[in-house]
Amino acid sequence: MSKTKYLKSGSISEISIQKAVMQWVRVHPLLRGLVIHFPNEGKRTTHYGKLLKDMGMRRGVSDLFICMQRHGYAGAWIELKSKDGVVSQDQEEFLNDMAMQGYFIRVCYSIKEAINIIEGYCFKEWEDCHPPLEFEKTFKENFEDILA
Repeated sequence: MSKTKYLKSGSISEISIQKAVMQWVRVHPLLRGLVIHFPNEGKRTTHYGKLLKDMGMRRGVSDLFICMQRHGYAGAWIELKSKDGVVSQDQEEFLNDMAMQGYFIRVCYSIKEAINIIEGYCFKEWEDCHPPLEFEKTFKENFEDILA
């Protein structure tokens, strides 16, 4: 088991949150192959970055994808952030695009929140899931006419 990394602020790093969430996912036989990560982070050389872009890599892709249709959604995209983490413009654009295509989207700021959202999305009745974040409410209000 790897060591938990903390930021200067004292909060758990995004990488540690993701590793802990994926450890939890791996103990569930139904989720093991259905929750996946797209390695979209990190520094690259200009040449390698161009190659990845030419191959279809997109900036802002969320940390986790749940390949499971539930609650009228085609799947779920989960963006993980540390306690004080900020969603970038590229990430917000990606989440908006995915919501427009019928995917459940959520930004989670802790291990517990991410596990609760994944568990709620995958295993619980929709009424038992957490209410949408302010970001999602604002999105739906701004694009109400398109989503209808």
